[in-house]
Amino acid sequence: MLPFKTIMVVLAAERADQPAWLQAQAWAKATGAVLQVLVPVAPDVKPGLELAPGLQSMAEHNAEIAAQHWWRDEMQAEAPEGTEFSPVATTHPGELILHEARRFEADLLLIASDYLEDWRPLLRHLPCPMLLVRRAAAPRILAAALGAGAEDAAHRLLNQVVIEHLQALAPCFDAQIRVLSALPNPAELVPLMGDAYAASYVAADLESTYRESIEKQAAGFGLAAAVVKVLPGRPDVALPELVRQESVDCLLLGTVARSGFAAFWLGNTAEDILPRVDCDVLVLRPQDYIEPD
Repeated sequence: MLPFKTIMVVLAAERADQPAWLQAQAWAKATGAVLQVLVPVAPDVKPGLELAPGLQSMAEHNAEIAAQHWWRDEMQAEAPEGTEFSPVATTHPGELILHEARRFEADLLLIASDYLEDWRPLLRHLPCPMLLVRRAAAPRILAAALGAGAEDAAHRLLNQVVIEHLQALAPCFDAQIRVLSALPNPAELVPLMGDAYAASYVAADLESTYRESIEKQAAGFGLAAAVVKVLPGRPDVALPELVRQESVDCLLLGTVARSGFAAFWLGNTAEDILPRVDCDVLVLRPQDYIEPD
């Protein structure tokens, strides 16, 4: 069973038809989760102007009241039963989102991919999975990015986490599934070996081994080889191309946090891949495994 009991969605005040809001409603309906709506609002203060504490508090209060009116007049009627709304005045939305996600013990955060100019700090410190939203419709094709070279325990667990979420989410949305992976590009072996003829044999053997590894991992979760799609190249190049070819609506990506934000499988990082795909992306960590019923 999916561990999503509370979904926090971050919205921008005074904006209608936000994809993140439409997706939040769809995900809440599909998973049975309760929505917590967070609206960071900036006080109406001229840049560079420092107000006295009393005036600053008044400006923050006015901003929060305006957001409450917007929610009540424009949004509340669409909200699923049990939805909670929190407008909070701030000049540091990234820090606020992290704080509120922890305070409400959110199991999933939904946020528009363009909400923050730099979402890397959020990725590095968020205490739960995060869905970066680019599209307004619920997913019809879900894909998991799987690493064939996952040799350490954390990456093996990460592959398991990604596949488990793929299998759990697909029936919620009645969606098709794919398993995507990038394979070493055989052309890159030629300059390393200096012998194109010998490199071709090594490349063919390596590619075959990688394909078998991915298909074996998928089969271990009861997935047919037909859902596995692979493409030679670096993950940050091959993966976006596979997403395009397979018309993926939501990509499940894994990340292993080490000393800030470290390796995504095969030495790449989710930070490299995220800007290059044009679909929604669900970012998962090894600790996001699904408890058995």
